[in-house]
Amino acid sequence: MILFALLFAPPLQAEELYEWEAERVHSDLPLYTFDWDDVWPRGMTGPDIIAGCESRVAFGDWEFKPNPDDEFGDPYWIRVANYGAFHCAANLYNADEREGLDEGGFSRGLFARIGETRKGGELFELWALQEGFVPGSDYLLLARKAENDDLITRFEVLQRRCPRSRMREVDGLDIWTTSYCSINTRGELLRLAKRMLREPALGTLSLAKEEGPVSEETGPTNSEASN
Repeated sequence: MILFALLFAPPLQAEELYEWEAERVHSDLPLYTFDWDDVWPRGMTGPDIIAGCESRVAFGDWEFKPNPDDEFGDPYWIRVANYGAFHCAANLYNADEREGLDEGGFSRGLFARIGETRKGGELFELWALQEGFVPGSDYLLLARKAENDDLITRFEVLQRRCPRSRMREVDGLDIWTTSYCSINTRGELLRLAKRMLREPALGTLSLAKEEGPVSEETGPTNSEASN
């Protein structure tokens, strides 16, 4: 009965779908694991390879620059570093300024190419930065023109306008934000990304020039960095 209701529930009207700007997009469990062919970093394969991780997304310091038309947008930095050789993941450090990355917030995650779509006659790859493993994952929606398979050093960062039925929030906590967008299937996340590509981007996320060595330390243990 429940399955029948889900299969035949009427779709939301287009004007109802994406009016709510979410603080974050979150899934109860990670949506992308290593059974997905386009998750990075991932283990290297080959007859002469014992261990190692490779990535289509460059390691280093990435700068977010907000859309110039967004008067409320703030810049920030993300450092993407390799976790190790035997277990693959990206160590993620974030801060408002590049100088603060060494002491910035820490999490661990993966980049996933989640699909493709066309915009203005051009083909775009849709990506997500899946951040954290327990409890669940947060998602930064990304896009790039499908021009080549070179090492990726730039993304557009997409908006997070959430379907009304997927918003979760509670009242009664004064000024503190409780709302977020609950997306729990790969199909839902892909549909959201395709819709957000039609909106003006929040900004760009680009690899910056090296400024001294980027730390290759593994950071906190997996359990300490699960959020």
